[in-house]
Amino acid sequence: MRRRWWAAAGLVLLIVIAFVIAPHDRPPTVALATTSAPPAVSAPSPDAAPDQAAVPAGTAPGSAAVTHGSDEVELCGGVWVKLKPDGEIEPEAFERAVHLPEARARVIDSLRADPGEFSRAAAIWLGLVGDDIFRSGLSNLVPVTASCDNAECEAGRRAGIKLSEVRDALVRMATTTNDPKVYALAFKACGQWRPPGSEGACPLLSAAQWARLEPDNASPWLFALAQAAERRDTAAQQEALYRISTARRSDQHFFSVAGLVLAHTPEDQASQPAALTLVAETAAVDAAWALPTYQSLIQLCKPDARRDSNRLETCSSAAELLANKSDTLLERGIGLAIGKSVGWSAERNDRLRGERAAYDAAVFLPAGVGDSGGTAGGCEGIKHDLALFRSYARLGEAGALRTWVARSGKSPDEFIRIAREGDTRRAAEAASAAAAASAAASAASAASSAR
Repeated sequence: MRRRWWAAAGLVLLIVIAFVIAPHDRPPTVALATTSAPPAVSAPSPDAAPDQAAVPAGTAPGSAAVTHGSDEVELCGGVWVKLKPDGEIEPEAFERAVHLPEARARVIDSLRADPGEFSRAAAIWLGLVGDDIFRSGLSNLVPVTASCDNAECEAGRRAGIKLSEVRDALVRMATTTNDPKVYALAFKACGQWRPPGSEGACPLLSAAQWARLEPDNASPWLFALAQAAERRDTAAQQEALYRISTARRSDQHFFSVAGLVLAHTPEDQASQPAALTLVAETAAVDAAWALPTYQSLIQLCKPDARRDSNRLETCSSAAELLANKSDTLLERGIGLAIGKSVGWSAERNDRLRGERAAYDAAVFLPAGVGDSGGTAGGCEGIKHDLALFRSYARLGEAGALRTWVARSGKSPDEFIRIAREGDTRRAAEAASAAAAASAAASAASAASSAR
């Protein structure tokens, strides 16, 4: 059921399946507790068609019997939707069934009415994330100055114009803000939402200004490092690396918008399918479009950095920061990789790897929450994933892992054992797969010779 649930949320959620939801590889997800009364999301109309309305699993005394075919599945909240021939849920039917457009509109309206500047910036951002531009893919954009001679080109050009307008609205907020989250949202939008042939207002923003708003945060300097590497500016790369190594934390504000979404959605069961979809969309776009590249950092801190004592010290500090004070599991992993390059002990690396493996096993696939979702409607699975989003919005992904480790009661030696047992198991599986492939190749060769 949970696998079908994620497939139902549309193309953009394929990123979530690979990056956020897949057991043992995904970074989890979660959001802030509600701080104000959330707007109500209307329940599905009982007069709507079966794929649009909430239909009770049972039949109340005196009511007409309702039957459902084998090609239908019940979601949390009593919503029934039809399955495609391949067993997956048809996205448009799913969105109608859970009233997703209405839920999105209510969240956006609530954010617009919020006095907080970041809430209003998030409302602008969410309006675009739910748009067909993202549904169809940004690769379909056409230069805004293009002269189009067909409908497809014109649609792509208009999409580029709309994208530029939304992006520039965020930029205008960022140029006058003192809120680093507002600035980061606009800055990242400029880095990735690039309609061909249009820079718009984006040149008004810079990683340096973001850093001035958040002097203790390494995140803007990670972007600055990548930009300097593109320009082949060695001095700027060295400056950015130093700033990363001396920062107190690395905070991408990765789940900040997701936290706002859940803070502005009801927590009743009927609203949970739409709430999870909205949050997953937000996380998917963040994962796909709003993270820096880390290749330049890894390149600067490759193993031969040990030959330069200053570089070794700087890279060691950067590794410590990312492994222990970042907000994403991706950066924690980057820190671990750099730590290995600069000479961290095998025990330390194995302990950190074991912490991640144990955390994934405990949090992503807890007992009773499997593909069935724990209940007939999948509510337990949805509730579990929403809780993950809430914890990540509050603590960050890596922060949630660190909190779990501290409360687990496991010793460092136990985590080391978990990592090494995993290595042994994977090596055995790889050897078995290689032997099977070799045997199959030999059999095929023998059969070919016999012919």
